[in-house]
Order: sequence, then C-alpha cells, then structure tokens
Amino acid sequence: MSMFNPKPCLGLTEKNTNEEIKNAAFQFVKEVGYMIIGTTSLDGRTPTARGLEVHHLDDSGDFFIGLAKGKPVYYELQKNPYIVGVIVRETVKRLSASVRISAHVRELPPEENQEIYKRYWELNPGTKALYHKDLDMFRIFVLDRGDGEIFHLPEDDEVCRLRFSFGGASKRPWAYEIDQEKCVGCGTCEEVCMEDVIFPNEEGKYFIHHFGCLECGRCAMNCPNDAIAKGFQP
Repeated sequence: MSMFNPKPCLGLTEKNTNEEIKNAAFQFVKEVGYMIIGTTSLDGRTPTARGLEVHHLDDSGDFFIGLAKGKPVYYELQKNPYIVGVIVRETVKRLSASVRISAHVRELPPEENQEIYKRYWELNPGTKALYHKDLDMFRIFVLDRGDGEIFHLPEDDEVCRLRFSFGGASKRPWAYEIDQEKCVGCGTCEEVCMEDVIFPNEEGKYFIHHFGCLECGRCAMNCPNDAIAKGFQP
C-alpha cells in the first residue's frame, strides 16, 4: 500500500480530525445500536462480556448504556468503572469494518438526570415494561471519556485504521514506533514488514505509516539494533 495514496477508512483518511474520526465511529455504533461490552469481574482478574444497547440520549454526543442495579455487571462497574466495547459489521470474507471503544463510565442518578431517563424510556418501551414494578431498579451510565479505533479491511485485505479519543482522554499509543535516535537506516524493518508500510525519511531513517500497520510486531522482532519501541508492556 502506498503511503501517498491510502485507501479510505470508512470514508476517512489520516487528514481527518480527531473529532471527525470520533463522529464517524460513533455514528457506526449508533447505526448498529448494540455493542458487545467487556468489564472486569468482581474478583478483579476475570474478563466478562455481554451485549448492551448504546444510545445517544441528549445533545452532548455522548453514549449511554443502561442496566439493572442488581445485576453483577452493575457491581463490576461500581468497583471498576471501565468498559471495552466492539462492533464488527459487514461480511468477514469480503469486507469488514469494526469500531472499538475503551471508556470510563459514570453512573447517572435518576433524580439529577430526569430528562435522560425520560428519553431512555421513550426509546426503550419494552425495557420500561420489564421494569414497570420499580423503575428505580434501573440505572444509566454515560461513557464520559475514552479512546477508540476504526479498523477497516477493504476487499483487497489491506489494513486501514484510525484512532480517536473523547472526553479529554488521549489516543491509545501505537504498538510500535521506530526510535529515530537508535535507527541506523539498515532497512531490515522495511524488508520484513507484513503490510509494506515502513518507509525511509529524508535522513535515511525509517518510520511506520500506522494507518496501514497490522501491529504484528515483526519489525520489532527482526530489528538488529533494538530500535523499535513497544507502546505497551508485555
């Protein structure tokens, strides 16, 4: 894939702003309306997951999720108020696109957020009927800050990815970055790159074009000078 003519990622490229990328990702989620969300179980070690509806309930552009305050997931969020969610859409064999969101969530007390609860019940009359004996059993959480990624595989299976953040959070670091101080310009990383997205700059040192990076780590594994840093702790 040429770095000078990248394929669009859900219609977007690296030239789009963080806000534009976030809005496209949120629209993608909104259209599906249902997200597989993971939390950390009460033992603090085991991941758990379930499907939850996501909504826009006011003009802020934020996402909201709702659940019963007696469910285990409610207590999980009380103890560790972070979620991860993912949606994959289209057919995997020909075209796939996904949005991942990692976010901090904050519970909204009903007495202080009456309009939001009213809107939720308007959009979810079935859920309201389910809890009709005691609507106070239901709680709404807002995803108030976090980060995410659009990951797109067009028909030719070339990777396209863009990251975004919201609510004042930072974008997730890229998994691999070439340290310009350590790079000697040998070109090994370019040769072994699975997606051909590593290029030399004007000084003859190399950099990763992350828009098309698979983040497989092959460049770091083969760099003879240990010049490729990890953006995570293995």
